[in-house]
Amino acid sequence: MNSVWPIVIGGVLPTLFWGITAIFQKQSATSTTGSAVYLIAFGAACALAGLIAALFWRPALWTAEGIGFAATAGACFAVGTGLISFALFTYGVPVSKLAPIWSCNVLVTLAIGAVFLGEASELDIVKLVAGTLLIISGALLVSSA
Repeated sequence: MNSVWPIVIGGVLPTLFWGITAIFQKQSATSTTGSAVYLIAFGAACALAGLIAALFWRPALWTAEGIGFAATAGACFAVGTGLISFALFTYGVPVSKLAPIWSCNVLVTLAIGAVFLGEASELDIVKLVAGTLLIISGALLVSSA
C-alpha cells in the first residue's frame, strides 16, 4: 500500500466532510431543529447517498452478517449523532468545544481494532502512546477553554 490514494480517499476526504457535517449540524440546531428531526433528515440523506453509491460503485454481495454489522454501525452512529444534536440544541454548546472531544473516537477505534480484530501487531506502540497523548491533551486543551 504505497499509494497515497487510499489515505486521501479513506482518511483526508472523510475528515473534511465530517468537519463540514459538524458545522451544518450546529446550523440545524440553531435553526430550532430538534434531535429527532435532525436524525430523520440525516438518515434520509444517508439512505439516498447509499442508493446513489449502489449505482456507481462495484456490486457487492448482500449478506445477513454484513447488513447486521452495517445496521449496528448505523445505530451507534445515530446515537452519537443524536446526542451531539441534543447537546447543540438543548444546551447551545459551541461546536468548537465539542469537536475536539470527538477526535478521541479514534482511540476507541484503535483499542477495538487492536484487541478484538487482532490488529495490535500492526501498531507501533511508541507512536500509539505519543499520538494518544496528543489527541487527549488537544481535546482537553480546546474544550476547556
